[in-house]
Amino acid sequence: MQSGYPKHRCYADFTHRSFAEFIKLHNASALRLALLVSDFARQMAAVYEQFAKDIQTIISAFKAKYSDLNHDRPTDTPSTILSAWECLLYGTENDAQAHMDVAVLLRKNVYRPLEEVAVHKQTQTHKLNGYRDQLEETMDKVEHDLQVAEENYQRSVKASPTGSNFVARQQFHTAHNEYLCHLCASNRTIEEFHYLVPQVLEELEEIYIDTSNTVNIAMESHALMLLTKADEQHHRYKEMLKVCRQVTPQLDITYFLSAIEMEPTKIELSTHTFRPSDVSIYNAETLTVNQLIVNQHTEPIILERRQKLQKEAAVLTSYIKHNQDSIHTLMMICQRVDNYKLEPSADIGEISESGVLSLL
Repeated sequence: MQSGYPKHRCYADFTHRSFAEFIKLHNASALRLALLVSDFARQMAAVYEQFAKDIQTIISAFKAKYSDLNHDRPTDTPSTILSAWECLLYGTENDAQAHMDVAVLLRKNVYRPLEEVAVHKQTQTHKLNGYRDQLEETMDKVEHDLQVAEENYQRSVKASPTGSNFVARQQFHTAHNEYLCHLCASNRTIEEFHYLVPQVLEELEEIYIDTSNTVNIAMESHALMLLTKADEQHHRYKEMLKVCRQVTPQLDITYFLSAIEMEPTKIELSTHTFRPSDVSIYNAETLTVNQLIVNQHTEPIILERRQKLQKEAAVLTSYIKHNQDSIHTLMMICQRVDNYKLEPSADIGEISESGVLSLL
């Protein structure tokens, strides 16, 4: 079965100068990516650091407010709701520290190493490309010198007489020697070119591979740091969710009342009876001294008092009805929240919103 990847090829197989510029651009893209990822890590580290500082500022402010709240509590008794709040407060503080740790590690493990590697590899690449260019220039010069020597040689052959002209023979011999020397030099240069250029290309290929591997390791390190932070955060808030689901207001009340318990625990009230100062002031028409006296003078006052009490009773009845409806709505919300605890997929935001609307 054939693999889905193409057969591996290498730079050394492409020594022709027409590929040189493509190879330069290909390597340059890897170096630019290294600097790009490095700068990304630097800026992300700055964002994480600032975010952590902002959270720490908020946490400090709310710690002070919570300290005041604790100071004003009537008793220092256990409280499940306060335990949940403390879990949220200190869990968020741990989040801030986790963001700060990520910022430090991004600078240490991603930003600085990548920047150093990119700068070093850029220097190496520049030198190798310069060396390749020098080889190309040397090759062009040698080929040009050989061409000139060959042309001079051909002219000297044509100009050289078959007779015994000494000067012409000397010029022919000189052209012959020059041509032969340049031919040997050209062949030797070609041999060195075929030997050195693949080595230069291998070095460039190694730079590309090293740079790409370094960038990949840096990105893996970045991802691993965020994954570790996310796992820790997930565990932390999962524990907080457990604490929230253990909140029992009735238990908090029990702790509180147990701390302030004293005798008597209930208000004892007794009814009162009418106690006249002097029975003799009442006439015989009054059946008992414990009844209202209704006559021409007191009847309007009593009726006015009755109407006033009836109005107050109507207002109180409406108020009681409204409170009963509110209590019923709150009980329904509590029931839906309990169901949410059993079914985590429910939308608690929707529950709260609908409850508030019904209360309004």
